Amino acid sequence: MINQKISRFKPLYKQFVNLRENAQNRKKLLKFKRKKWEKFIGYCNSKLKRYRKFKLQDQLRYAVTEFANKWISYKRRFKPILNSSRNFRLFYGNLSKNFVKKQIRQTFNKKINKTKNFKLIFLNFFEQRLDTILYRSKFCISLRNARQLIVHGKIFINKTPAKIPSYTLKPGDLISVDTKHHELIEKNVKSSQIWPMPPKYLFINYKTLEILFGGNIKYTNLSTNFTFYLNLEKILSSYLKR
Repeated sequence: MINQKISRFKPLYKQFVNLRENAQNRKKLLKFKRKKWEKFIGYCNSKLKRYRKFKLQDQLRYAVTEFANKWISYKRRFKPILNSSRNFRLFYGNLSKNFVKKQIRQTFNKKINKTKNFKLIFLNFFEQRLDTILYRSKFCISLRNARQLIVHGKIFINKTPAKIPSYTLKPGDLISVDTKHHELIEKNVKSSQIWPMPPKYLFINYKTLEILFGGNIKYTNLSTNFTFYLNLEKILSSYLKR
């Protein structure tokens, strides 16, 4: 019998503990009362206090050299890059390594991405996904909740059911929700966090629960959506070398 690799489900919150980062900014995690969570919750709360002292910075403009120097060893560089890639994949709904790697190579091979906007264009792909836009609009509490609604056919694009969470929206697309689930969406909007605010390229009507995708995403600073240091240049360079 041939040995097959079994993919086991890893508990979401335990991955946050291993990374020491609340990658999806879950409020529920901060309310856990068991002893094993005390240290991590205390670390998250102290980190939130520190963030108030600093101004938001554009992480896309921050460049780091790919090569080591006498102060940085290979082991010290490898762990932050590995953790950054895990945080990035968890932030967008626990995506697989192969999916992210495939998207990086497709973006890099395009002629338009030979310019300095490679990092921005790469992020645009994930921000134009249907599940991400539902989450950014506060219609869903999490990306997992957004994907559940999409797969069950409760989300419509231009009045046609959309069942693919990774569907890339185009300028002028209109997103609407099944009328039977309006109460659920209203509940999610009321219980959602104020920050970060919905981006300017989304025209949201909270009365009819409709979203119009504007398409001017390239003029938006996407780095403010992340609650952790993105380290995007290191993530891209590490995936391209594999």
